[in-house]
Amino acid sequence: MIPSIAGFEIKADKIDNVFKLSQNGDETSYLNIISKLEEQGGEGALIAGEIKKRKMGIIPS
Repeated sequence: MIPSIAGFEIKADKIDNVFKLSQNGDETSYLNIISKLEEQGGEGALIAGEIKKRKMGIIPS
């Protein structure tokens, strides 16, 4: 055992959900991500739809 590493436990009383589909990218990056996700189809296309819904609030026109 390595003496400088100590284990610990944390009791979580509450877990909050965070919905984040951005990393502060530019519009070109968003459009590319949306396009690639749509090409995947299935769940990727669903995620692309969510990004499109939120894009207006993330990247000003």
